[in-house]
Amino acid sequence: MQITNSAPNHNVLGTLNGLAQTLSAAGRAAGPFVSGSLFTAATKIQPKGEVLPFGIFAGISLIGFLLSIGIRGEGLEAEGWSDEEEDDDEDEDEEADGGQSTNERTGLIRK
Repeated sequence: MQITNSAPNHNVLGTLNGLAQTLSAAGRAAGPFVSGSLFTAATKIQPKGEVLPFGIFAGISLIGFLLSIGIRGEGLEAEGWSDEEEDDDEDEDEEADGGQSTNERTGLIRK
């Protein structure tokens, strides 16, 4: 969802999804090799060598978390989207449908 919303227009959406899939596959291919190497190196470090891979993984996760905080922008939400409006619309739909609401995209009824 975040990749789709970050595309400047629909013409580059395929390229963006392809790049995301490529990077994801590269991470899945290299991940076991890197983590296995770290755990092997940790067995040779004394004392408390087992903390090394967990510390490195925690540091990478923290960096990713901090970088994700900076993802903000006007174009990341759909036009006219507001959290407050969505809640109000759902309440109105439920009252009008007698407790049922329909999904505009698929026309499915939700109870």
